[in-house]
Amino acid sequence: MKLVRPATIADATLASTNILENDYGAWSGATTYALGDRVIVVATNTHQVWESLQAGNLNHTPASSPTWWVLVGATNRWKMFDASVGAQSTRADLIDFTLAFSERINAIGLLNLTAASVQVTATSAADGVVYDQTFDLTSDSGITDWYAYFFEPVVRKTDLFVSDLPPYADLSIRIQVVNTGTTSALGECVAGLSREIGGVQYGATVGIQDYSVKQQDAYGNFSILERAYSKRGQFNVSMDAGITSEVERLLAEYRATPILYVGSDDIDATLIYGFFKDFNISIAFPNTSYCQIEIEGLT
Repeated sequence: MKLVRPATIADATLASTNILENDYGAWSGATTYALGDRVIVVATNTHQVWESLQAGNLNHTPASSPTWWVLVGATNRWKMFDASVGAQSTRADLIDFTLAFSERINAIGLLNLTAASVQVTATSAADGVVYDQTFDLTSDSGITDWYAYFFEPVVRKTDLFVSDLPPYADLSIRIQVVNTGTTSALGECVAGLSREIGGVQYGATVGIQDYSVKQQDAYGNFSILERAYSKRGQFNVSMDAGITSEVERLLAEYRATPILYVGSDDIDATLIYGFFKDFNISIAFPNTSYCQIEIEGLT
């Protein structure tokens, strides 16, 4: 299992992007807004969409007027950095952005993707291009025979984990999410320094918690309101007994901070961005400890 401790992505980190920040008009104190009107508020490290709660909404600052405005979320440009996996940044054909870091980064998780391929290019000021890889997101996990190969619809991977970036202290990372002819989308971009704590044992479980509403009337008819869901996972991790105290300290440090948990690089379903619900470490043998951890993903 790997833990990716996310680096902060602020205005200074986002060196370039082809996503415009023009979701709605900018809020103005001189404009009267109707019920349901939306505006954007953009300032240093602030990129928000607000919705008017009342008619005749004049000169009420969104952030300090809760009876007049409700926060909808991040702007389209910044949804991929808002700690909400379900809210996607979107653009026709291609999302192209560059992140410039002043700290060591060796891993990137791209979650809730809608794309055919992703290209990741990393550049160092001293050595130029140090990483350039294109990932085909076609998934073959459901192809079990020739009939499925020829007749099952093409399915794309929705999560991508890149774990082999060279850990330079000044990486500039360009990410291109390609979906030519239709909409490219990215729910969350998590970049940081990864730490491997051990190997996940067989018997791990993964799943989701669904927040959709399914109501049945007196005649047995269902009305269904689809809502977001979050991933869940339970893992038993075998690790060197010598790092027991460090793992306990590390998990405690991130008890209230969402990080990226990677159960296995080969199984996308074990890629969960969120919190641990509970963990216990068993010092089972002189050289081996076991960490039982339950993880709750963000919606």
